[in-house]
Amino acid sequence: MQRISLILIILFMVYGCAGTINTVKSSEQITKNYKKAYIISTDNSQYIQFKFGIITPFLYIIPSDDPAVKHDIIGTTADVIKKELEKNGITAEIGKKEDTPEGFDLIVQYYDTWRWDFKKILDKLEIVFITPEGNKVIAKSTYNIYKNKELHNFPTPEKEVPQMIKELLTK
Repeated sequence: MQRISLILIILFMVYGCAGTINTVKSSEQITKNYKKAYIISTDNSQYIQFKFGIITPFLYIIPSDDPAVKHDIIGTTADVIKKELEKNGITAEIGKKEDTPEGFDLIVQYYDTWRWDFKKILDKLEIVFITPEGNKVIAKSTYNIYKNKELHNFPTPEKEVPQMIKELLTK
């Protein structure tokens, strides 16, 4: 019985702990079908430096995080977003913010924050749909690792972006 309980607890910790996705759309959500998107690739990712907690005989004390700092680009977030948009029939191109996109019906910006836990894992990802003129947010989806950041399913863009894009494109 103890062995079954231990297995259930471990399975819950590994598979039952996922972050949350929150998607918000403007009240004037554009209902047309998007055909061509311009993905603005970030110049840097944000990174939260790992800190060891304190182990006591009775519990583990989780340290508070330092603020995230700029870091080289981590992961392939732009490529994953492009792939998911194309799965939904939207031609996508990855570029830089300085470039002036023309002929697109949608601009997609993203911001990613990472942390380390045996490997780099996604801590937060924000994907924003913007009008082609670049002056109005159409919709925004945010993934956050949950409050107890020590128990997670090793989130990556490959795991989180498909659900985020699905929610952003749902009318």
